[in-house]
Amino acid sequence: MSLIHHFPPIGMLSAALALSFTLAGRPAAATAQERTATADNRLTLAWEYDNNVIEEGSGKIAGASGAASLFSKIRIKTPDSQTLLNYQLGYKGHYNPGETSDITAGDILVNRVSFDSERRLSGGWSAGSGAELKTRNIYRKNQLNLLSEEGYLRGMGKLFARTGLGDLGRLTLGYRYSFYNFQTFHTFDYGAHTPNIQLTRALAGGLIGSLGYSYTHRKYQRLINRPDSRGVLVQLDQTQRDRLHQLDFTAALSRTFLLDFTYSLQRNDSNNFGFSYWNNRFSILFADKLPREFFLNAYLFFELRRYSDKVSEPILVDIITEDNDNNGLVLKLSRPLNPKLEAAATLRAFRHQSS
Repeated sequence: MSLIHHFPPIGMLSAALALSFTLAGRPAAATAQERTATADNRLTLAWEYDNNVIEEGSGKIAGASGAASLFSKIRIKTPDSQTLLNYQLGYKGHYNPGETSDITAGDILVNRVSFDSERRLSGGWSAGSGAELKTRNIYRKNQLNLLSEEGYLRGMGKLFARTGLGDLGRLTLGYRYSFYNFQTFHTFDYGAHTPNIQLTRALAGGLIGSLGYSYTHRKYQRLINRPDSRGVLVQLDQTQRDRLHQLDFTAALSRTFLLDFTYSLQRNDSNNFGFSYWNNRFSILFADKLPREFFLNAYLFFELRRYSDKVSEPILVDIITEDNDNNGLVLKLSRPLNPKLEAAATLRAFRHQSS
């Protein structure tokens, strides 16, 4: 079945693409010598172990995988602009590393293309745009037919503007349109509009802090349920609409290592019963270069979510994707073998269920 079930309007993506090439265009005074372009390609071979590669009603199922990913990057710079083009092609094959269960996760093929562009304007302002398209296809699916093993087409387009505010820091104003089209479970398809604002400021000791707010209006394809006078859920002829308010605080310290902490407070108001919630999300990222050219990445994320509607059993809000995984730990150790080839080993501990 095609991933493009009913392709959403992508005028925003087209506009962002057109604006990107405008922003990256050569200024009138620019010469060929002032424009530079660099390209880089890297192949990563990886082994991964996940203690919860499949999560279903009876509990967690561990699994291991071998993965190969090709990363290509082109950077174009002029005195007043910069454009970055990225492409990723990756395949992950799962296998069972001697566990008691004979169930293995499906194999994953990912294609992703993206760009980001920014240009300096007059009056201390800069403006930019970006877009991304990603497909995920699942092969050798197991018989469980889990929502977590679902292919999709994802897209995003964004516009933004930045300016300095003196000692207050740097202000960013933005707008993003995004969508998901799933391969099988089309009631989870949605489009979302997200205006956002962020203030970033350099603090003492190499610390950088930022405070941001975003509002996401998400429109789903699924019909809603509401309780009637007897408390019985009744399906209505209305599609789900969610309004997510999110406040982000980030502190980042960059020295010989990188340490990044983010706290997000979320409030989701939904017209569908059981989908409104308060959420506190925490994430910590640590990266450091080790001896013998090894590089360590550690990422911890968890959340405390409280649903507003009382239900007898948990309601699955979304298909599990990289955008909404909510409790886990990822440790990655990598090392370049040569300028074009990298080897990596990753350990993942993940639990989708939240409080």
